[in-house]
Amino acid sequence: IGLEREDNMKAKEVNETIERLDDQDWQRMKKHMDAKFPNMTVPTIEDFKELVRLYGLATEHNEKKIN
Repeated sequence: IGLEREDNMKAKEVNETIERLDDQDWQRMKKHMDAKFPNMTVPTIEDFKELVRLYGLATEHNEKKIN
């Protein structure tokens, strides 16, 4: 899908990649994050998607302020 890139993707590139994820990718990512950060779990996949999108928008905004 493209999330495997280890180089420095800009937030906008990450956000565009996230928009292309299918349901299986989202489920796998939520499961991974729930296990890694149990205190930050959200109840539904829709809540998780919204959290990821909001984080991406905030990151993109911060990158614009820095540059």
